[in-house]
Amino acid sequence: MSVGVLNHWSSYKRALLHLYLNLLVIATTCCKGRYNNIRKSLLGLITICLKGSLSLDQLHSNADIWDPCLLLPFPDKVYFDETSSTGSIIFVSNETSSTYQDWYIHTSTRVELTFVKQTYQIALLSGMDLDVADPRDNCISSLQQFVQILTCVRTGGLEPVSKQITFHIQPVNEYPPDVDAVPDIQISEGYVTPSYHLAGLLNYFKDRDCPKKHLVLSISKYSSSERDVSEFFMVNSSTGYLYQIKRFDYEDTAIQCNLGKGGGYLNITAEDGPHMTSKSLIVTFVDVDDTPPVFVNGQCTSTCFTCPVSAINANIHYGYQGTVVTEPPGIKALDPDTDPTNITYSMGVYPVKYTDNIRFENGTFVLLQSFANFSGYAEESDFTVTVTLQATDSNGQMSDNLTLSINIKVPPTTTTTTTTTTTTTTTSTVISECSLTCFTCPVSSLSAKVLDSYQDPIPFDPPSIKALNPSTTPSSTITYKIEVYPSKYNGIIKIENGTFGLIQSFANFSESKEKSDFIVTVIVQASGNNEKTLKKCVLTIYVVVRPISSTTQQITERASSSPMKNIIIIVLAVVVALLSVILVYAVYRVRVQKKKSEDNVMSYEEVKRNNGEIENVYATIQN
Repeated sequence: MSVGVLNHWSSYKRALLHLYLNLLVIATTCCKGRYNNIRKSLLGLITICLKGSLSLDQLHSNADIWDPCLLLPFPDKVYFDETSSTGSIIFVSNETSSTYQDWYIHTSTRVELTFVKQTYQIALLSGMDLDVADPRDNCISSLQQFVQILTCVRTGGLEPVSKQITFHIQPVNEYPPDVDAVPDIQISEGYVTPSYHLAGLLNYFKDRDCPKKHLVLSISKYSSSERDVSEFFMVNSSTGYLYQIKRFDYEDTAIQCNLGKGGGYLNITAEDGPHMTSKSLIVTFVDVDDTPPVFVNGQCTSTCFTCPVSAINANIHYGYQGTVVTEPPGIKALDPDTDPTNITYSMGVYPVKYTDNIRFENGTFVLLQSFANFSGYAEESDFTVTVTLQATDSNGQMSDNLTLSINIKVPPTTTTTTTTTTTTTTTSTVISECSLTCFTCPVSSLSAKVLDSYQDPIPFDPPSIKALNPSTTPSSTITYKIEVYPSKYNGIIKIENGTFGLIQSFANFSESKEKSDFIVTVIVQASGNNEKTLKKCVLTIYVVVRPISSTTQQITERASSSPMKNIIIIVLAVVVALLSVILVYAVYRVRVQKKKSEDNVMSYEEVKRNNGEIENVYATIQN
């Protein structure tokens, strides 16, 4: 049959239709179903014949009517993702005119070819994951594609038609980068030039996806800004090399007060496109001991913010003795380099003559005596004593001087002037038993030592004092003013009839917050009706927090004997007396018993004589 004949079908269609019907009957009867393709072709031609004429283009477009294997329903390449699961349909052909499957895949464990509703479908028999379980393993490139041969069976003794299809597995970026344990980083003080190479980070960041993606590394801010040290580093995004780019100064305020001396964290981020992984590296600061100590407030633990102190002042009375009250109340030296460190102090005093009167103890300055007593009341006007303190660390580095300026107030004397003579009268503090300001009566300072748990009259010597003014009558009214340092103890010290007492113990009042021995200074000043004031009397109370010696305990117990102590003494005396009586009675009984024993024992002669008398009596009875 030729194309020309088909194009002129209109004139011969009745004769040809009769011929096709005969051929169909012969094929059905003789071939017994072995040539179904011929039968299908004939049925297709008959259908076309009944519809009308067939053009040349229609002949080519319906070539499968003659041979289904000539029109290939498959492409050369099939693409699918590695994430496609088993049973997934990875290809569907266009609808064909065939009603039976002509194409087949033989012996395949990866894909399966099926024919559904005149379309060919290819399904996966197993998953095709390209990725590796361990990110350190290498990818297998041969897994990315494979080839399958499709075969179409032809009838009439014709050779089968084969078709090669290449299946391409498209990788999918499924996993974020993995990171191994990255070693900690240490940086030391010093000038950094050129940039100092620290580590190749790409050795620690890996990707499970295949083929391997290039990871881009960068530095990101750590979650806590106070612990972020990213300013000291940079990373080469392509090579993964980490560099230190900024000089590290251990004594820098940002480190001492924010980051902390221990170091901080560096956040490294690795990206492979859609995925991102961050790792925080520990950065340790290595210190070089290159900075001297710094004086700070005694309550501080660092040299930050308002802690450093370079100068302090104090205003005291000429007769004051004890701890110098300053603001802040205590100071100490800290070494910004190392903590802890061995720090020693050296002190200078000007005027030099007061050097032996001032001590630096536990962060405070202490006057061993009042300036009045130490100088023998030689100063006639206010003056200033300057103390310089310097700290030296274990490396021999010396701090800047701390300066203490003690401003001493010298009270003026009261002067009465007449036209003929000038006399000076000063109210004096004397022992209570005194009626004049003569001889040993005047008192300028007292001291006592008590336990912090002690509560009773303070055992000063003399135990009580009073104020006398030689220019006034004894009946004149004198009032007393008390100043207490530290001022927090102002409410527990009282004066009654010249005796000083504690309303409650220092331990109870402070709730036992004091951990070491301390000094409380009481300054007493009296004034009379004429508003003249006496020289201040300084009372120093040494409060012992730790267990005190037996001598000190005797001092305290002598002044604090109580009724309970008397009762105990009486009981002990009674017990001793009873024991003495019992002992005397026991000795007496022993002696009496001994004497009786001696009286009852007969001598040998008495026994012999008694025996002779008994024998005589016996002989008389027998006669």
